[in-house]
Amino acid sequence: MRFLINNSIFCRVLVIALALFPSIVFAHEETDSTGFLSGLTHPIFGIDHLLAMISVGIVSAQLGGKNIWRIPCAFMGSMMLGGVLGVLQMPLLFGELGIAISVIVLGASIINSNRGTGVLVISSFVVFFGIFHGHAHGLEMPSSASPAFYTLGFLTSTALLHITGVIIGEMAIRRTHWVTVLRYVGAGMAGAGTLILLQGTALFT
Repeated sequence: MRFLINNSIFCRVLVIALALFPSIVFAHEETDSTGFLSGLTHPIFGIDHLLAMISVGIVSAQLGGKNIWRIPCAFMGSMMLGGVLGVLQMPLLFGELGIAISVIVLGASIINSNRGTGVLVISSFVVFFGIFHGHAHGLEMPSSASPAFYTLGFLTSTALLHITGVIIGEMAIRRTHWVTVLRYVGAGMAGAGTLILLQGTALFT
């Protein structure tokens, strides 16, 4: 994944895609018969999902090596499982609470990733909390949507958010003075998660 940072074309395409995203969504929201766009927008318009997924990418970049793709894939795998549970309307205790806590834990992981926080510990957190995020996505699936296309939608946006986090993490690692800034980012993530938790519900779900 390190080649992503060196590939300026990829970075430019990603920036353009993110810039055009709102207009694409609003232009097609009334013709989304498959549910793909509904799935695509759910992680992005939910601030709790957005922060958690970017955090996963940042942490995976900090851990480096094969973890850059293994950890995001682990999150997406468990999120798919949670999504199935949500689509089937199966209950999950403390769903919103789990999502808020995930933002706090992942933010703390960004702060402590270079201070001995183990890969196994972070991977366990990622897999566990991925289920909560997927369950929330599944519950919000429109009744007219295709489960397959809806799932493809939220997996696509999740992957983009992970890649965004990886790019942020890689850029910080390559610049010594950015490492401290990255810790502040982690603190901000954890603080936002705490606010969501104190409010008793996730924002913009």
